[in-house]
Amino acid sequence: MNFDQFHCLGEISTTEFLTQYWQKKPLLIRGAFPDLATLISAEELAGLACEEHVNARLVLEKHATKPWQLEFGPFEESRFNDLPNSHWSLLVSDVEKHYPDTREILKAFRFIPDWRIDDLMISYAAPNGSVGAHTDAYDVFLIQLSGQRLWKISEHFSDETLEDIDLSILKNFTAEQEWLVNTGDMLYLPPNVAHHGIAQLVKDKNNREQHCMTASVGFRAPSLKTITNDYVHFLSENLTTRYQDKNPTAPKHHAEISDDTVSHFIDELQKGLTMERDQVKRWLGQYCSDNKAFDDINNDTLNQESAISLDELNNITRKNTLEQSSYSHFLFSNTDDVTLLFVDGQSHEVSSKFAKVLCDDIKIDVKQLQKIMTDNDRHTLLTLYNNGSIIAV
Repeated sequence: MNFDQFHCLGEISTTEFLTQYWQKKPLLIRGAFPDLATLISAEELAGLACEEHVNARLVLEKHATKPWQLEFGPFEESRFNDLPNSHWSLLVSDVEKHYPDTREILKAFRFIPDWRIDDLMISYAAPNGSVGAHTDAYDVFLIQLSGQRLWKISEHFSDETLEDIDLSILKNFTAEQEWLVNTGDMLYLPPNVAHHGIAQLVKDKNNREQHCMTASVGFRAPSLKTITNDYVHFLSENLTTRYQDKNPTAPKHHAEISDDTVSHFIDELQKGLTMERDQVKRWLGQYCSDNKAFDDINNDTLNQESAISLDELNNITRKNTLEQSSYSHFLFSNTDDVTLLFVDGQSHEVSSKFAKVLCDDIKIDVKQLQKIMTDNDRHTLLTLYNNGSIIAV
Protein backbone atom coordinates (compact mmCIF):
# COMPACT_ATOMS: atom_id res chain seq x y z
CA MET A 1 0.00 0.00 0.00
CA ASN A 2 1.27 3.49 -0.90
CA PHE A 3 0.77 5.71 2.13
CA ASP A 4 1.73 8.97 0.40
CA GLN A 5 -1.22 11.36 0.61
CA PHE A 6 -3.24 8.48 2.08
CA HIS A 7 -6.41 9.53 3.89
CA CYS A 8 -6.94 7.23 6.85
CA LEU A 9 -9.84 9.13 8.43
CA GLY A 10 -12.58 7.53 6.37
CA GLU A 11 -15.35 9.96 5.45
CA ILE A 12 -14.14 12.53 7.98
CA SER A 13 -12.08 15.42 6.62
CA THR A 14 -8.79 16.42 8.18
CA THR A 15 -10.30 19.74 9.31
CA GLU A 16 -13.27 18.02 10.93
CA PHE A 17 -11.01 15.56 12.72
CA LEU A 18 -8.65 18.24 14.04
CA THR A 19 -11.43 20.54 15.25
CA GLN A 20 -13.89 17.98 16.62
CA TYR A 21 -11.88 14.91 17.69
CA TRP A 22 -8.14 15.64 18.12
CA GLN A 23 -7.44 15.79 21.87
CA LYS A 24 -11.19 15.90 22.51
CA LYS A 25 -12.94 12.55 22.01
CA PRO A 26 -12.39 8.99 20.73
CA LEU A 27 -13.14 7.97 17.17
CA LEU A 28 -13.43 4.51 15.59
CA ILE A 29 -12.80 4.35 11.84
CA ARG A 30 -13.77 1.12 10.13
CA GLY A 31 -11.58 0.19 7.19
CA ALA A 32 -9.19 3.09 7.77
CA PHE A 33 -6.50 1.02 6.04
CA PRO A 34 -8.27 -1.17 3.48
CA ASP A 35 -6.27 -4.06 2.04
CA LEU A 36 -3.61 -3.46 4.68
CA ALA A 37 -0.59 -5.62 3.96
CA THR A 38 1.36 -6.98 6.90
CA LEU A 39 3.91 -4.39 8.01
CA ILE A 40 5.93 -6.96 9.91
CA SER A 41 5.36 -10.63 10.68
CA ALA A 42 4.99 -12.08 14.17
CA GLU A 43 8.30 -13.89 13.69
CA GLU A 44 10.09 -10.69 12.66
CA LEU A 45 8.64 -8.85 15.64
CA ALA A 46 9.85 -11.58 18.00
CA GLY A 47 13.26 -11.42 16.33
CA LEU A 48 13.44 -7.68 17.00
CA ALA A 49 12.61 -8.30 20.65
CA CYS A 50 15.77 -10.42 20.92
CA GLU A 51 18.09 -7.66 19.71
CA GLU A 52 20.13 -5.15 21.68
CA HIS A 53 19.03 -1.48 21.58
CA VAL A 54 15.39 -2.56 21.15
CA ASN A 55 12.81 -1.61 23.75
CA ALA A 56 10.70 -4.79 24.09
CA ARG A 57 8.40 -5.96 26.85
CA LEU A 58 6.43 -9.08 27.69
CA VAL A 59 3.25 -8.75 29.74
CA LEU A 60 1.86 -11.93 31.29
CA GLU A 61 -1.55 -11.68 32.89
CA LYS A 62 -1.70 -15.29 34.06
CA HIS A 63 0.38 -18.48 34.18
CA ALA A 64 3.07 -16.81 36.27
CA THR A 65 4.02 -16.65 39.93
CA LYS A 66 1.65 -13.70 40.27
CA PRO A 67 -0.75 -11.85 37.94
CA TRP A 68 0.47 -9.11 35.58
CA GLN A 69 4.15 -9.83 35.38
CA LEU A 70 6.35 -7.60 33.26
CA GLU A 71 9.59 -8.72 31.56
CA PHE A 72 12.03 -6.58 29.56
CA GLY A 73 14.08 -7.55 26.54
CA PRO A 74 16.31 -8.38 24.90
CA PHE A 75 14.90 -11.90 25.10
CA GLU A 76 16.39 -15.26 24.27
CA GLU A 77 14.60 -17.00 21.39
CA SER A 78 13.81 -19.89 23.72
CA ARG A 79 11.68 -17.56 25.87
CA PHE A 80 8.94 -17.56 23.24
CA ASN A 81 8.80 -21.36 23.24
CA ASP A 82 8.04 -21.33 26.95
CA LEU A 83 5.10 -18.95 26.83
CA PRO A 84 1.55 -20.15 27.58
CA ASN A 85 -1.19 -20.45 24.97
CA SER A 86 -3.09 -17.37 26.11
CA HIS A 87 -3.11 -14.18 28.21
CA TRP A 88 0.22 -12.63 27.22
CA SER A 89 1.42 -9.79 24.99
CA LEU A 90 4.70 -8.78 23.37
CA LEU A 91 5.22 -5.04 22.80
CA VAL A 92 8.08 -3.56 20.77
CA SER A 93 8.64 0.21 20.66
CA ASP A 94 10.34 2.32 17.96
CA VAL A 95 9.72 -0.35 15.34
CA GLU A 96 9.98 2.24 12.56
CA LYS A 97 13.61 2.84 13.54
CA HIS A 98 14.69 -0.80 13.72
CA TYR A 99 12.56 -2.06 10.82
CA PRO A 100 12.58 0.85 8.32
CA ASP A 101 9.94 -0.57 5.96
CA THR A 102 7.31 0.12 8.64
CA ARG A 103 8.03 3.87 8.47
CA GLU A 104 5.81 4.11 5.41
CA ILE A 105 2.61 3.89 7.46
CA LEU A 106 3.56 7.08 9.34
CA LYS A 107 3.06 9.02 6.10
CA ALA A 108 -0.68 8.52 6.54
CA PHE A 109 -0.54 10.80 9.58
CA ARG A 110 1.04 13.85 7.98
CA PHE A 111 -1.98 15.93 8.95
CA ILE A 112 -0.12 16.07 12.29
CA PRO A 113 3.37 17.73 12.18
CA ASP A 114 6.34 15.37 12.10
CA TRP A 115 7.77 16.78 15.31
CA ARG A 116 4.71 15.53 17.21
CA ILE A 117 5.15 11.87 16.21
CA ASP A 118 6.91 9.87 18.91
CA ASP A 119 7.12 6.28 17.71
CA LEU A 120 5.44 3.28 16.13
CA MET A 121 4.89 0.51 18.65
CA ILE A 122 3.69 -2.90 17.46
CA SER A 123 2.28 -5.59 19.69
CA TYR A 124 1.55 -9.27 19.29
CA ALA A 125 -0.99 -10.83 21.65
CA ALA A 126 -1.95 -14.45 22.27
CA PRO A 127 -5.72 -15.09 22.68
CA ASN A 128 -7.07 -13.00 25.58
CA GLY A 129 -3.75 -11.21 25.79
CA SER A 130 -3.74 -7.57 26.89
CA VAL A 131 -1.80 -5.08 29.01
CA GLY A 132 -4.78 -4.35 31.22
CA ALA A 133 -7.02 -1.30 31.45
CA HIS A 134 -4.89 1.84 31.52
CA THR A 135 -4.55 5.40 30.32
CA ASP A 136 -1.93 7.19 28.21
CA ALA A 137 -0.88 10.81 28.63
CA TYR A 138 -0.68 11.29 24.86
CA ASP A 139 -2.74 10.91 21.68
CA VAL A 140 -2.63 7.51 20.05
CA PHE A 141 -3.93 5.81 16.89
CA LEU A 142 -4.44 2.06 17.31
CA ILE A 143 -4.40 0.19 13.99
CA GLN A 144 -5.38 -3.45 13.80
CA LEU A 145 -2.78 -5.09 11.57
CA SER A 146 -4.17 -8.64 11.72
CA GLY A 147 -6.62 -10.74 13.71
CA GLN A 148 -9.21 -9.19 16.01
CA ARG A 149 -9.12 -7.20 19.22
CA LEU A 150 -11.92 -6.12 21.52
CA TRP A 151 -11.47 -2.53 22.64
CA LYS A 152 -13.21 -1.26 25.73
CA ILE A 153 -12.96 2.41 26.69
CA SER A 154 -14.16 4.77 29.41
CA GLU A 155 -13.91 8.55 29.72
CA HIS A 156 -15.14 8.67 33.31
CA PHE A 157 -13.31 6.37 35.70
CA SER A 158 -11.49 6.06 38.98
CA ASP A 159 -7.73 6.46 38.57
CA GLU A 160 -6.95 3.99 41.37
CA THR A 161 -4.51 1.33 40.15
CA LEU A 162 -3.64 -2.20 41.21
CA GLU A 163 -0.99 -2.48 43.89
CA ASP A 164 2.25 -4.49 43.95
CA ILE A 165 2.62 -4.84 40.18
CA ASP A 166 4.99 -3.17 37.69
CA LEU A 167 2.18 -1.90 35.46
CA SER A 168 -0.27 0.98 35.96
CA ILE A 169 -3.50 -0.99 35.56
CA LEU A 170 -6.79 0.53 36.61
CA LYS A 171 -8.31 -1.29 39.56
CA ASN A 172 -12.02 -0.65 38.94
CA PHE A 173 -12.41 -0.27 35.18
CA THR A 174 -15.93 -0.36 33.72
CA ALA A 175 -16.37 0.05 29.97
CA GLU A 176 -18.65 2.77 28.63
CA GLN A 177 -18.15 1.75 24.98
CA GLU A 178 -16.66 -1.27 23.26
CA TRP A 179 -15.88 -2.33 19.71
CA LEU A 180 -14.59 -5.48 18.05
CA VAL A 181 -12.03 -4.34 15.50
CA ASN A 182 -10.72 -6.21 12.45
CA THR A 183 -7.73 -5.86 10.15
CA GLY A 184 -7.53 -2.30 8.82
CA ASP A 185 -9.77 -0.75 11.49
CA MET A 186 -8.35 2.13 13.54
CA LEU A 187 -9.26 3.59 16.92
CA TYR A 188 -8.15 7.11 17.85
CA LEU A 189 -7.89 7.96 21.54
CA PRO A 190 -7.10 11.39 23.00
CA PRO A 191 -4.98 11.63 26.17
CA ASN A 192 -6.28 10.17 29.42
CA VAL A 193 -9.05 7.98 28.03
CA ALA A 194 -9.06 4.62 29.81
CA HIS A 195 -8.83 1.70 27.39
CA HIS A 196 -8.50 -2.06 27.51
CA GLY A 197 -7.68 -4.08 24.39
CA ILE A 198 -8.18 -7.84 24.50
CA ALA A 199 -6.94 -10.15 21.73
CA GLN A 200 -9.57 -12.48 20.32
CA LEU A 201 -9.19 -16.07 19.14
CA VAL A 202 -9.95 -16.01 15.42
CA LYS A 203 -9.31 -18.70 12.81
CA ASP A 204 -9.27 -18.41 9.04
CA LYS A 205 -11.15 -20.64 6.61
CA ASN A 206 -8.34 -23.19 6.86
CA ASN A 207 -8.77 -23.33 10.65
CA ARG A 208 -5.46 -21.57 11.25
CA GLU A 209 -5.25 -19.13 14.12
CA GLN A 210 -4.88 -15.51 13.03
CA HIS A 211 -2.24 -13.48 14.81
CA CYS A 212 -3.56 -10.51 16.76
CA MET A 213 -1.14 -7.69 15.90
CA THR A 214 -1.78 -4.02 16.63
CA ALA A 215 0.18 -0.92 15.65
CA SER A 216 0.18 2.06 17.97
CA VAL A 217 1.18 5.47 16.60
CA GLY A 218 1.96 7.62 19.62
CA PHE A 219 2.54 11.37 19.78
CA ARG A 220 4.88 13.48 21.88
CA ALA A 221 3.32 15.07 24.95
CA PRO A 222 6.23 16.35 27.06
CA SER A 223 5.43 17.76 30.48
CA LEU A 224 5.88 21.46 31.17
CA LYS A 225 8.58 20.49 33.67
CA THR A 226 10.49 18.57 30.98
CA ILE A 227 10.46 21.29 28.35
CA THR A 228 11.23 24.03 30.88
CA ASN A 229 14.23 22.10 32.21
CA ASP A 230 15.48 21.43 28.69
CA TYR A 231 15.10 25.05 27.60
CA VAL A 232 16.91 26.33 30.68
CA HIS A 233 19.70 23.82 29.99
CA PHE A 234 19.85 25.03 26.36
CA LEU A 235 20.17 28.64 27.50
CA SER A 236 22.80 27.80 30.10
CA GLU A 237 24.94 26.17 27.40
CA ASN A 238 25.02 29.50 25.55
CA LEU A 239 25.53 31.92 28.46
CA THR A 240 29.07 33.20 29.09
CA THR A 241 28.60 36.44 31.04
CA ARG A 242 29.10 36.67 34.83
CA TYR A 243 27.44 38.69 37.53
CA GLN A 244 28.52 42.31 37.90
CA ASP A 245 27.46 44.82 40.58
CA LYS A 246 25.20 47.58 39.39
CA ASN A 247 25.73 50.98 41.06
CA PRO A 248 27.49 49.46 44.10
CA THR A 249 26.96 51.12 47.49
CA ALA A 250 27.95 50.18 51.02
CA PRO A 251 25.29 47.94 52.68
CA LYS A 252 23.30 49.08 55.69
CA HIS A 253 24.22 45.74 57.27
CA HIS A 254 26.93 43.44 55.96
CA ALA A 255 24.65 40.33 56.16
CA GLU A 256 21.60 41.86 54.45
CA ILE A 257 20.40 40.95 50.95
CA SER A 258 18.80 44.23 50.01
CA ASP A 259 15.75 44.84 47.81
CA ASP A 260 18.05 46.56 45.31
CA THR A 261 20.14 43.39 45.10
CA VAL A 262 17.02 41.28 44.51
CA SER A 263 15.87 43.68 41.78
CA HIS A 264 19.29 43.47 40.15
CA PHE A 265 19.17 39.66 40.16
CA ILE A 266 15.67 39.74 38.64
CA ASP A 267 17.06 41.83 35.79
CA GLU A 268 19.96 39.43 35.32
CA LEU A 269 17.70 36.36 35.33
CA GLN A 270 15.37 37.94 32.79
CA LYS A 271 18.33 38.54 30.51
CA GLY A 272 19.42 34.92 30.87
CA LEU A 273 15.93 33.41 30.53
CA THR A 274 15.25 35.08 27.21
CA MET A 275 12.09 34.26 25.25
CA GLU A 276 13.44 35.74 22.04
CA ARG A 277 11.59 34.02 19.18
CA ASP A 278 14.57 32.85 17.12
CA GLN A 279 16.25 31.52 20.25
CA VAL A 280 13.16 29.49 21.18
CA LYS A 281 12.84 28.32 17.57
CA ARG A 282 16.39 27.00 17.53
CA TRP A 283 15.92 25.26 20.90
CA LEU A 284 12.58 23.72 19.84
CA GLY A 285 14.01 22.28 16.64
CA GLN A 286 16.98 20.78 18.47
CA TYR A 287 14.75 19.45 21.24
CA CYS A 288 12.22 17.82 18.89
CA SER A 289 14.85 16.30 16.58
CA ASP A 290 16.98 14.98 19.41
CA ASN A 291 17.62 11.27 19.20
CA LYS A 292 20.20 10.58 21.89
CA ALA A 293 18.81 7.12 22.61
CA PHE A 294 20.09 5.94 19.21
CA ASP A 295 23.34 7.92 18.93
CA ASP A 296 25.42 4.80 19.44
CA ILE A 297 23.67 2.98 16.61
CA ASN A 298 24.19 5.88 14.18
CA ASN A 299 27.84 6.20 15.14
CA ASP A 300 28.78 2.52 15.42
CA THR A 301 26.52 0.74 12.96
CA LEU A 302 25.71 3.19 10.20
CA ASN A 303 29.02 4.95 9.93
CA GLN A 304 31.76 2.49 10.78
CA GLU A 305 34.16 3.80 8.16
CA SER A 306 36.25 6.98 8.52
CA ALA A 307 34.88 10.34 7.38
CA ILE A 308 34.80 10.93 3.63
CA SER A 309 35.52 14.04 1.56
CA LEU A 310 33.12 16.12 -0.51
CA ASP A 311 34.54 14.62 -3.73
CA GLU A 312 33.96 11.13 -2.36
CA LEU A 313 30.38 12.02 -1.45
CA ASN A 314 29.76 13.35 -4.96
CA ASN A 315 31.00 10.05 -6.34
CA ILE A 316 28.73 8.11 -3.96
CA THR A 317 25.65 10.13 -4.97
CA ARG A 318 26.33 9.42 -8.65
CA LYS A 319 26.25 5.66 -8.02
CA ASN A 320 23.78 5.33 -5.15
CA THR A 321 20.62 6.80 -3.72
CA LEU A 322 20.53 8.53 -0.34
CA GLU A 323 18.14 7.96 2.53
CA GLN A 324 17.52 9.43 5.95
CA SER A 325 18.78 7.09 8.64
CA SER A 326 15.83 5.40 10.32
CA TYR A 327 17.40 6.43 13.64
CA SER A 328 17.43 10.14 12.77
CA HIS A 329 14.84 12.94 12.91
CA PHE A 330 14.73 15.63 10.19
CA LEU A 331 12.90 18.93 10.80
CA PHE A 332 13.31 22.52 9.62
CA SER A 333 12.16 26.03 10.47
CA ASN A 334 12.41 29.33 8.61
CA THR A 335 13.70 32.56 10.15
CA ASP A 336 13.85 36.01 8.58
CA ASP A 337 17.43 35.47 7.45
CA VAL A 338 18.04 31.75 7.08
CA THR A 339 16.44 28.31 7.22
CA LEU A 340 17.40 26.12 10.16
CA LEU A 341 17.69 22.40 9.47
CA PHE A 342 17.42 20.25 12.61
CA VAL A 343 18.84 16.73 12.63
CA ASP A 344 19.44 14.64 15.73
CA GLY A 345 19.47 17.56 18.14
CA GLN A 346 21.79 19.73 16.01
CA SER A 347 20.91 22.81 13.95
CA HIS A 348 22.37 23.74 10.56
CA GLU A 349 21.90 27.00 8.61
CA VAL A 350 20.95 26.04 5.05
CA SER A 351 18.89 27.20 2.10
CA SER A 352 15.12 26.81 2.30
CA LYS A 353 14.92 24.58 -0.80
CA PHE A 354 17.63 22.28 0.51
CA ALA A 355 15.87 21.83 3.86
CA LYS A 356 12.53 21.03 2.23
CA VAL A 357 13.97 18.45 -0.19
CA LEU A 358 16.01 16.79 2.56
CA CYS A 359 13.00 16.59 4.92
CA ASP A 360 10.39 15.71 2.30
CA ASP A 361 10.76 11.95 2.32
CA ILE A 362 12.79 9.08 3.72
CA LYS A 363 14.24 8.54 0.23
CA ILE A 364 16.08 11.74 -0.66
CA ASP A 365 15.61 13.18 -4.16
CA VAL A 366 19.31 13.45 -5.04
CA LYS A 367 18.68 14.79 -8.54
CA GLN A 368 16.62 17.63 -7.12
CA LEU A 369 19.27 18.29 -4.48
CA GLN A 370 21.97 18.66 -7.11
CA LYS A 371 19.94 21.38 -8.81
CA ILE A 372 19.37 23.57 -5.77
CA MET A 373 22.31 23.03 -3.37
CA THR A 374 24.57 25.91 -2.39
CA ASP A 375 28.18 25.30 -1.36
CA ASN A 376 27.09 25.56 2.28
CA ASP A 377 24.32 23.01 1.64
CA ARG A 378 26.85 20.58 0.17
CA HIS A 379 29.03 20.78 3.25
CA THR A 380 25.98 20.28 5.46
CA LEU A 381 25.06 17.18 3.44
CA LEU A 382 28.61 15.90 3.92
CA THR A 383 28.41 16.49 7.67
CA LEU A 384 25.11 14.61 7.90
CA TYR A 385 26.54 11.72 5.89
CA ASN A 386 29.66 11.47 8.04
CA ASN A 387 27.48 11.62 11.17
CA GLY A 388 25.46 8.65 9.93
CA SER A 389 22.24 10.69 9.70
CA ILE A 390 22.16 10.10 5.93
CA ILE A 391 23.12 6.77 4.40
CA ALA A 392 23.79 5.50 0.88
CA VAL A 393 21.69 2.55 -0.34
